[in-house]
Amino acid sequence: MPSPPSIGDGITLMCDANQRWDMATARRLMPVLEEVGMDWVEEPIHADDLDGHVRLQRSTILDIAAGESLYSYQAFASFISADAIRVVQVDATRVGGVTELQVAAHAAGRGLRVVPHAGDMMQVHQHLVGTVVSEAAPLIEFIPWTQDAFVERTVVRDGYLERPQAPGASTAIAPEARSQWQIAGVGGRGTP
Repeated sequence: MPSPPSIGDGITLMCDANQRWDMATARRLMPVLEEVGMDWVEEPIHADDLDGHVRLQRSTILDIAAGESLYSYQAFASFISADAIRVVQVDATRVGGVTELQVAAHAAGRGLRVVPHAGDMMQVHQHLVGTVVSEAAPLIEFIPWTQDAFVERTVVRDGYLERPQAPGASTAIAPEARSQWQIAGVGGRGTP
């Protein structure tokens, strides 16, 4: 059998199953993903299955990542205390804002990696990544097309994120993005 293609030593590979696997599928795939050097597997099984995440995390050397579908500090605390995940992907737009800081501090205090789920609001999360003290190098999801929504754009150079330097949180929505994407009748935009 031919050997799998190499992506190089300087590249870290992760995968996102988007909650599509059942436990049997996840257990069958984990050894294969371990063999190819996968770093973590995001949302391998349904996000609400705490016991399943515990069993799966115990069965593999890979880190299990989750968080985009957890919506409270209490939900994260349950997953963290049960050692159900090792990569915490808290999302400020889903946990209600600054609660994200509590989740991140709790996770970092347990030695877990905090890699925010950025979705379409990465600008909000870049500040969290810059403030969480962790043993692991900070990472953030970066989705280039989302940058069109903001006045102050984040730039990635040579694999490093450069935060906007203007005062504020750099989350102001660009007027052209608002006129292009805002839903009529929501947020002060009139109906056609």
